[in-house]
Parts: sequence; C-alpha cells; structure tokens
Amino acid sequence: MSALSFTILIIFSLIFFVRSSSSIPLSSSSTNVITIKNTGHCTFTGLGVLAKGLSTPHGACRYTVRYGIAQRWGESELAWDNIGNQSFSDLPPSCPQQAGTYTSGSEQSEDCLFATAYIPQSATLFSKLPVFVWIHGGSFTAGSASAPGLDGSKLAVKGNMIVVALQYRLGVLGFLPPTLAPSWSDPNLGLRDVILALEGIQHGINLIGGDKNKVTIGGQSSGAGLIRALLGATNARGLFRAAILQSDPMSYGYSSNAITLKLRDAFYNQVPLKSCMDLKCLQALPSASMIATQNTLIQTAPLTIEGLPLSMPIRPTFENPTLPSDPTISLFTSPSSLPLSDIPLLITTVNNEAGTAVSNLFPNPVPLSTDTYLATLSATVGSTRANILVESNEYALPTAQGYGEGGDTFRETYERAATDGIWKCASREAARQWSQNGGRVWVGEWTKGDSYPINQENNGYCREKGRICHEDDIYPTFDNAPSSSGDVYSFEGDILSYWTSFITNLDPSPSSTKRDLDDSNRFQKWFSWLWPSKRKSISNSNPVTWSRYQSESDVHALGGGEVSKCPEGFWGEKAKYDWQLYG
Repeated sequence: MSALSFTILIIFSLIFFVRSSSSIPLSSSSTNVITIKNTGHCTFTGLGVLAKGLSTPHGACRYTVRYGIAQRWGESELAWDNIGNQSFSDLPPSCPQQAGTYTSGSEQSEDCLFATAYIPQSATLFSKLPVFVWIHGGSFTAGSASAPGLDGSKLAVKGNMIVVALQYRLGVLGFLPPTLAPSWSDPNLGLRDVILALEGIQHGINLIGGDKNKVTIGGQSSGAGLIRALLGATNARGLFRAAILQSDPMSYGYSSNAITLKLRDAFYNQVPLKSCMDLKCLQALPSASMIATQNTLIQTAPLTIEGLPLSMPIRPTFENPTLPSDPTISLFTSPSSLPLSDIPLLITTVNNEAGTAVSNLFPNPVPLSTDTYLATLSATVGSTRANILVESNEYALPTAQGYGEGGDTFRETYERAATDGIWKCASREAARQWSQNGGRVWVGEWTKGDSYPINQENNGYCREKGRICHEDDIYPTFDNAPSSSGDVYSFEGDILSYWTSFITNLDPSPSSTKRDLDDSNRFQKWFSWLWPSKRKSISNSNPVTWSRYQSESDVHALGGGEVSKCPEGFWGEKAKYDWQLYG
C-alpha cells in the first residue's frame, strides 16, 4: 500500500470511527485509542493526532473533516496532509454564496471541501453499517452541510447507519472557471468534488464500522440533480450502489459547451473581472466580489441567453471528459447507455413543488387574467410552450372573473403547470424509462411534509393547509421536524422506515428493514461482552409495501391520501421539456 493510500485510510478513520462508553484500545500500542467521554465529546487519539468529535443528544458522534483541498478553479485533491490542524467537532464553513441563504450564521470560506459525518455511538468494528451520503441542494449556488434540517444524528441512530453530508464548490467557483484556468474545458469542479469525497469514503469507511459496498447517495433539488449527473459520469461507477433523488427538476438538462461559453462570456465581461488579464489577477479578487457579480449574472443571463433555466442558470456542463454527453437525455431515451444504469433508484417529488417560486413571483393572490398568465409563462418557459399551456384543457385559466373559486385560482393554476412540467411529470417519465429498461425504481409523492424556513417566510401560499412546497421534505427525511405533534411523529416514523429500508436493503418496503435489523441485533449480541449495544430499532405500526414503478398507479403517497396525476400525452409531447428543446 502506498503512503498516500495509507494516509487516506487514516483520514477517513478519523472522520467516522466511534465507540461506546469507555476507552477501548485497538492495539497493544498506546498511540492508537478511540474514546467516548461523558463530556459531550468523542475523541480519537492516534498517530500524533487528537481528533475531537461532538457527542450529540441523540446518541451519535459528529465529526467534520476536510476531505479535499483546491485552489480557486483548480482540481480538488484529497486532503491527506496537515491532519492535526483540522477541526473535527465544529460544523464547517460553507462555500461562498449570497449571504442569508441556506447557511444563516455560518462562516464562509473557499476552503470549504468538508464532510460532516454522524455515527451511532453503538457502532463497532464488526457493524458493517450502511452509509447514506447526502448532497445538499441550493440551485448549484447555495447550501451547505449545516443547512436547516441536515443534522443526521437521529437518522444515523434510529436507522443504524452512518450519515455523511458533503459540501462542494458552488456557483461560478464550482461550475464556471475562466478560459485562463486549466479547468475551463471541463468546468464541472463541484461535481468532481463530490466524486472525490465518494472515492475517499470507499478508501476508509470499512475501517470504522461502515460497509463500502453499501453506500447510498441522496439529495434534494440541485443535490438530486448532481446525482443525475453522476449517473452519466464514468468516474462515479462503483462509488455507490443506490440513489435517492428528491425534487430533482428533471425537465432541465445540463448546459452544452455552447451555452456555457455564452454564460462564461457574460460573467467575465463584467466589472471588476474584465480588467484582469491573467489567472493570478482573477484568483486574487475577493470571493465577496465574485458572489456579487454572480448575483447580477443570475438575474440577467436567463433573459438574454436561450436555454438557461431561471432557477438555475449555473449548472454542470456536458461534452467534456467528466460528462461526455447529457445524462438527462440518456435517462429519458436510453437509460442502459448510462455508466450507472444498473442501480436501484428512489425518486420523489412534493405535491406543490413550484409553490415557493410562485410565492416569489406573486406574493399575493392575482386576479384571473389570461394576458397576465401568458406573459408570465412566456417569460419563464418561452412563448411557444406558453401558448400551448394557455390554450390547453389541462392548464388554461377559467373564464370566471375576480380571483376564482377559493380566491387563488391564478396562482394555483400556474403552480400546478410548473410543478408538473419541471418536476413531477418529468420524474415519472424518467422512472418509467428506467423501469422499462430493466431497472429497479420506486416513485413517491409527498402529500405531507414540514414547512421549511423559506416557505414559512413567504406570504401564505405555502402556508395554506395541505400545500407541500419545495424543500418541505427535508425535515422529515432526517427526522428533524420542529413540530412534535403525534401526527408528525408518526409520519416521520414512516419516512424513517422507508428510507432506512431502501438504504439497507434496496427496497423501501419496511418489512425487509425490520428483518435486517433483527438479524443485525442478534449479531451484535454475540459481541456484547466486548461492546455493549445501544442501538434503537425502528418501529412502524403500519408498514406499507411499495410497488416497483411501472405506471402512475404505482406512485406511493408519502403521507397518505391521493397522489396527483400527469395529463396523458401532454408533457414531453405537446409541451416539450427543457432538455428536449436545449439539449
């Protein structure tokens, strides 16, 4: 084994290795000891390193480690040196982004390639725990491992798994290097950061109670979009065995080189960047100046460059070594051609995905007006698709006056059109293609959720009873809903069962999870003389079996009730998806 490989193993053992109750020497040498102390800290001592993790109230240990290092617009490399100077107990600084987004109160730094891991204190050398790696969302320009709801303590302990939240470079620093940088021809730096972290997990997870062959990745919104990109990345093959995609806007493909070139020109021709004549000058500009200029780009570029989604103009680029072609097109037309075409998928959307965006466009109810409806649709999806929607039976406004039945018909109709076209119907069509090509896939729709902070702050659209908007699935995924009502507790228990079952057994039906946990409990009892088990098993009083997805009748209602349907023959045929128009 090379010195580098050995050091990589050490790093990841520092991230994840946890033991219970008292000091346990792992060898006859006193220089290699794991300790759990009753002082709120988990401690690793060995090889000249003192690593402190945080003992959480829910029975997990939290470690944060720098997995990668990179110069601005440079390739990231595993952070195998200078281990002793890392902070293992604090949450990491977020990557540079607009202030006040998903990381309120968190520091920002370009040195942001960190992973935060949550491990049950009951884990042992023999646990072989499944690993759930979370990729945060934020339209490729925001988010962090410390965003609201992403504390993985409960999921790790109750699901008996290792939970890891990754950070990756964002925005222009992660996906739009200048032509002066060596990475300009393959600008997917943020995507390659994720691949690097997954490679590191493969090197070291077995040493600390995890199973490198049981890694599942999950993500929400653009985090799920990065998973979609990983399906088309050859370098990602073998790094995970299953994927959970929540609220992936699958209508949007990725940028061609031609679109990225126009976006790059628009960005680097702005002040103060255009005054730089070399890479050193661009690298010296403060990150705050880069983000301020990026904000201007986000607001203006979709209005002048065809093919840029309003919500995420900065995104991965294909036609390069990382993504030779757009995996979105392959997902919808020939899934078997994808490098990762053989893994099980769990795909979900929420009932009112576009509600958050609608609240931003229209803070208050809007009077019924076909002219306003057409103008707004034209600005967001183009005039051709706008006319199709306005004249359709499925999404036309009623001819009534005023605000319509219920007092909010305009916003409800607009939201339903955007939810169906960008998220729901695109996801179900992708699932159908995956299934028809022999893949295993399950589809769910969140009919319940817990309001995410951004949806609590808007002017009421997402706060109306029964509306589940974009990001309202994050708290329940991690069993972190602020509400403590019995109904919420029961709902989160169901989600925990489904997700744990999929991560553990590649099937969201909870009966298989209980079987696996019972077997694992018996295994731990054999070794109870060495490491007392504190694991908590999952209980689900009403387990529900999921059906593999073949048609919309197989969509599982996450929260009960009825799921919504897609109009037959409309999306992808009458009204095209973005990837069909701009791929």
